[in-house]
Amino acid sequence: MQEKPSPTGTAIRQALMIVDAGTLALVQTGGRAQELFGYSDEQLRHMSLLDIIAQPPPEELRKLLRPVQDAATELTLDVTLRDESGATMPAELVLARLGDQKEQSLTAVVGVGRGPRLDPGDKEFVDFAGRLGHDVNNLLSTVIGSLGLLREDIDEASNSDARQLVDDALSAGRECADLVDRLMTAAGKQLLRPQRVAVNNIVSRLEPLLIQTLPETIDLRVSLAAEIPDLDVDPDRLEAAILDLVLNAREAMPSGGELLISSDVGKALDSRPALPLDRDYVRISVTDAGEGIPEQLLERVLEPLFSTKSGGTGRGMGLSMVNGFVQQSHGALKVESTINQGTRVTLHFPPAG
Repeated sequence: MQEKPSPTGTAIRQALMIVDAGTLALVQTGGRAQELFGYSDEQLRHMSLLDIIAQPPPEELRKLLRPVQDAATELTLDVTLRDESGATMPAELVLARLGDQKEQSLTAVVGVGRGPRLDPGDKEFVDFAGRLGHDVNNLLSTVIGSLGLLREDIDEASNSDARQLVDDALSAGRECADLVDRLMTAAGKQLLRPQRVAVNNIVSRLEPLLIQTLPETIDLRVSLAAEIPDLDVDPDRLEAAILDLVLNAREAMPSGGELLISSDVGKALDSRPALPLDRDYVRISVTDAGEGIPEQLLERVLEPLFSTKSGGTGRGMGLSMVNGFVQQSHGALKVESTINQGTRVTLHFPPAG
């Protein structure tokens, strides 16, 4: 089957459609949709979203669309469209349910052609993130410092509103600084303070905190192999990486289940990036029993700013930040997932010398 070439640059063709939230039938389409798909308005009104999307397959697409069918939220997916001639074309689908669950219609926007993606190993991205993070941090230091001085000069008793505005600005500035820090980590440009650490001690120390962050429906199990070699890594960043993986797993398990954290020693098979297979690595795995990640999204989960969460929740920095830390520590990461069975993320680190 022939695939149409994607438009380049910013010239991305878009079409707006109204879709029935329950059946996914096309309720209303415009001239752009007719032009894009090659069908008449009459033909489109007798079709559904499933008829014009070649990939993902219908059953998988239904599962992916379920969150936006059930609640007032927004969902963005990479899809492959199919026109009247049978030709396919890559596209981005944005679905939004405007209003509460009583609203029976979804707004669908399809844009043909996918914009540029951020590759966590791309040198241009790494250099750009490093320069941007350095410059923004310098600016934020000035902003936050000045706001702090201004706050001290405001009499809270006589001008509480101004004090609150400054406090809000300080909070936003610190949140922005944290986001820049995460971007730098994703790019492998974060300042690390490596030292010799025992992996099992790190996990054991974290366990009580992790239990507190998990709902009662999730059963945390820890399985640590004996005689694990020490690592030469930043202990604070390692703790943060494990915590991020556990939080990701929590979000993937809305119905609960078992969450396993394990450590062992072995080869780094199919890791990203690939590591030599003639040596053993210390492996830390976080395995959930959640919904799993669709196969077409697995290759993107390490991209900075990419998120599998719908509705714009999350910044998409969790896995990319973990990946940046692991690579900067001379290791690699592996993600395995099966729909309706769960996901395992494994960190590979070389033993301390």
